[in-house]
Amino acid sequence: MMATLGFFGFFKPFVQKMAKVKEWFHKSKANQITEKRMMDINWVLGIESPYYHSTKFTIEQQSVTINGYQTTYNHSWPVKYSIVKINKLGTSITYFDSVVFYGDYSEKEFKHTFHIPSGSDYQLEVFNYYKYQSTGKVKVVRQDT
Repeated sequence: MMATLGFFGFFKPFVQKMAKVKEWFHKSKANQITEKRMMDINWVLGIESPYYHSTKFTIEQQSVTINGYQTTYNHSWPVKYSIVKINKLGTSITYFDSVVFYGDYSEKEFKHTFHIPSGSDYQLEVFNYYKYQSTGKVKVVRQDT
């Protein structure tokens, strides 16, 4: 009987390691799903570069929410956030919805939900109207299906 327990005792470290790998895999899978739903964007704009375009993303439930912070050189200057599609050659931009936030949101977070058709190849465009430097951090949150 002792030999049998010793034999299974040999597998115990292996089973424990497999349990840890399984736990890591499930956490990794959860992080991948979260990453697909959220995108963090840090942007810096100025006179010479007044536009920022995010990577492409898909909208599945006809809405996407942005929330974040921005700092502008002059507290009354606007920053415009738009959901766009850019054609493959980059020569045409289709605007779906926009919102403008004025001045600093460095201590208080702004939030806006865009309601647009479900689809792929959307991008977030940030535009500072050719003003002096403005900076920000935005989180794009897409809804699950």
